Amino acid sequence: MSSKVYVEDTSIKGRVEEINIKVERVKKLLEEENLDALYLTRIPNFFWITAGADPVVTICTEDAVAHALITKDGKKYVITNAIEDDRMVEEQKLEELGFEVLTQNWFENKNAEYIKKIVGSLSKVGCDMHFEDTKMIADKIAPLRWSLTYNEICRYQYLGDYMSEALEKCLATVKPGMTEFEVTGIVARALWPLQIGQTLFLVASDERLTYRHPVPSTKKIEKCFMVSCNGRYKGLITTVTRMVYFGKPPAELLEKYDKNIDLENKIIAATKPGVDEIVPFNVCKKGYEEAGYPEMFYKHAQGGPMCYYNREYCTSEAIHNVTQVNTCYCYNPVLNGTKTEDAFIATEDGPLFVTKPFSFPKIVKTVDGITMERPGMLVID
Repeated sequence: MSSKVYVEDTSIKGRVEEINIKVERVKKLLEEENLDALYLTRIPNFFWITAGADPVVTICTEDAVAHALITKDGKKYVITNAIEDDRMVEEQKLEELGFEVLTQNWFENKNAEYIKKIVGSLSKVGCDMHFEDTKMIADKIAPLRWSLTYNEICRYQYLGDYMSEALEKCLATVKPGMTEFEVTGIVARALWPLQIGQTLFLVASDERLTYRHPVPSTKKIEKCFMVSCNGRYKGLITTVTRMVYFGKPPAELLEKYDKNIDLENKIIAATKPGVDEIVPFNVCKKGYEEAGYPEMFYKHAQGGPMCYYNREYCTSEAIHNVTQVNTCYCYNPVLNGTKTEDAFIATEDGPLFVTKPFSFPKIVKTVDGITMERPGMLVID
């Protein structure tokens, strides 16, 4: 397990260097696809290409309020409107980052016109959505995001550390009788001041722990509860799950939780740069059988790579790729009543955990020579 600490360069110079790395990836893709420019309209892609500039206003949509255009010669543009242009320049620093900001009235729709003036023909433009005559190549764009830059790893460490610590502190204050919605509110209240937005909340207690995606309910917590939260910081998203029990947990539950940790550890250890994701996928499937719960493999998607999406995709026999160095992953094995989930980056030195236990009990285990410090179930007497 890697323990390297990364220090982010938040200066304009540092962000420009990160953007330049990504522009080179874009230029290579444009050459391969015989295109003249790439038009990025989705929130995750805008976060990515701008090194964290925020294009989010409405959180329930994937469309950014500003779009990026990168040409084959490396020129960078942002197309937005009069509602957003001053914020994009003054707060998001897009001009200082090397983007020419093109604006229009809020009631106009000149995006295609601007692109034609810069590139010539829309048919020579790749796009992450279906837009007029552009070529939809979202599947070709996605892999450009996966190998994290140095500064992205830094931002992930900030997100993972602060999110894990805040979540665990919050969960230790929960009392029986609180509703699942109340727990959600407590955690959200702790994360927003840390600049961590939330893209998913799952909260389950007692008999609801058998649900794989338990959206919070008005149910009052009695003996046991679990919280899964996806947090976003400057576009990057990570995931963490923790469990709490009031009183003395049944031995069967603790044994199942320990098997859950063992299963996740095996999948993590098998995820390595240069190795096809089908390898950890098969380790996962076999691990359920070895744990005595073969049927649970079919009850829930097991996770996969993540960065600017909650999951880029869930690894399966139908969808798998060779792991790129410094790709972030998160697996989420479930044993019908227990769940463990921490994100990690597949580095050349082994897994670098993004989320990790802070105040929760720590379970230290070694798999294939990799020692991992994982969260135990918090027991509150």
